Amino acid sequence: MSVEVPSPMSTVQVLVPQQQWADVRARLMDATAKLDQWALAMDLAAQTADLNRFMALAMAVCNILALRYKACRVSLGILRGRNVHVMAMNQTEKILRKMQLVRDIEEAMEECHDQDADILFPSPTAGNFITRCAAKMVSAHGTGTVLALPLRRDGCVGVLLLEFEPGGNVTASDLAALRTAANMLTPRIMDLYDFDRWFGARWARDWRKHLSKLVGPTHTWMKAAAIAIAVFLFWAFFARGTFHIIAQFTLEPVRQAQIVAPFDGYIKTVLVRPGDKIIAHQTVLAQLHTAKLRDQLAAAQAQYAAYAKQAQVAQARGKIADMQIADDSMNGAGAKIRLLQRQIAHATITSPISGVVLTGNLLRRIGAPVHLGDVLFKVAPMTPLLARINVQDGDILYVKTGQKGSLATASYPAEKTALTVSHIDPLAMVKHKQNIFRVRAALAHPPSWFRPGMQGTARINAGKRRYIWIWTRGLINWIRMKLWL
Repeated sequence: MSVEVPSPMSTVQVLVPQQQWADVRARLMDATAKLDQWALAMDLAAQTADLNRFMALAMAVCNILALRYKACRVSLGILRGRNVHVMAMNQTEKILRKMQLVRDIEEAMEECHDQDADILFPSPTAGNFITRCAAKMVSAHGTGTVLALPLRRDGCVGVLLLEFEPGGNVTASDLAALRTAANMLTPRIMDLYDFDRWFGARWARDWRKHLSKLVGPTHTWMKAAAIAIAVFLFWAFFARGTFHIIAQFTLEPVRQAQIVAPFDGYIKTVLVRPGDKIIAHQTVLAQLHTAKLRDQLAAAQAQYAAYAKQAQVAQARGKIADMQIADDSMNGAGAKIRLLQRQIAHATITSPISGVVLTGNLLRRIGAPVHLGDVLFKVAPMTPLLARINVQDGDILYVKTGQKGSLATASYPAEKTALTVSHIDPLAMVKHKQNIFRVRAALAHPPSWFRPGMQGTARINAGKRRYIWIWTRGLINWIRMKLWL
């Protein structure tokens, strides 16, 4: 006996609920709509990929959209300044801005730009957007439907406007596809618009963009900085200030004496040291050994006496020639005696001027030899002092005698002392590989602590000049020398 086992597939039925089928169809339709949106954007991108000029790209976009959606007119406008200007229109080579149609299109575009929203008139649903200009186009030009889409890149930078014949219908899917295409193409459209112009237009556009920030309601700190810079430049170009010649100086006495060795000899005693005050021709500075000189003086005196006796004998005997020879020898011995007496007298060294010993610490050189002309001491009065200013050759042209100024020493820079230019050396000298002129200046009421040899910085007032000239004088002179202007 055989038993027939029925097949499982013949007895099992798969039941799908009606709600699940509805969800699947909705998802499929949504995916299809999204594919349509991206298909339009990719199609536009593919058809315009080889276009590298703004007008060619704008015309191609208008023509493709007009053909694809059967629009009677498609226009593309770009924001220039505060207004939107129509730049391209399908099947139109030249746009005349005086035409009423173009003016109405630009008004509708500006209405869309100001609201930065998609404008559809007439709209199947009630909206909160103003459509007065779109309605004006419909009534004035017999258009059935007007669709305006803002082109966004860091804000609304343009508008794409489509016009349809009466009876034309713009679905939500079409609106979404156009929105996606506009978002995708806007960066390339604006890049070509910005750079597909000659450099003068680009330069003017950039300046207008930056200047608009100065007069707009934003960028307060930038505007304040621009105003401050403008005021500063106006002041620098027209205000006048004191032009100062700045140079290094050294204090030195008005008078100075160098005490030198009067003859070749040896130091016997030293009675002063640097810093001691002395009186002219009274204070003994040092003494040289005179024993050898005195011996030479005694020998010269003996020779003089011998020659005098020979002259007397020759005269007594009537030998005129011998007498003359003896007189000549006696004169030579007398000259030597006078020289030795003068050297012995000068062995006691004094100063021809009163003041303070500046240099000459010879206490450790007692007994040491000195030679004729060796500087033993430097003596100078502490008052008055003058400033020796080393002015560079590029600034000496502006220095005149009688000009005023001030100086400050490196040891006490807080205290300023007035000066007056008294003398300018006519010959330059080289110092630290630079040509300098020495300018001497008298000091008015110098402080008591001033000492010869002190250094610092002096500022000579060389008259009034514009500040911009003072600040750029060195650079301009350097450029003129390098370029031989």
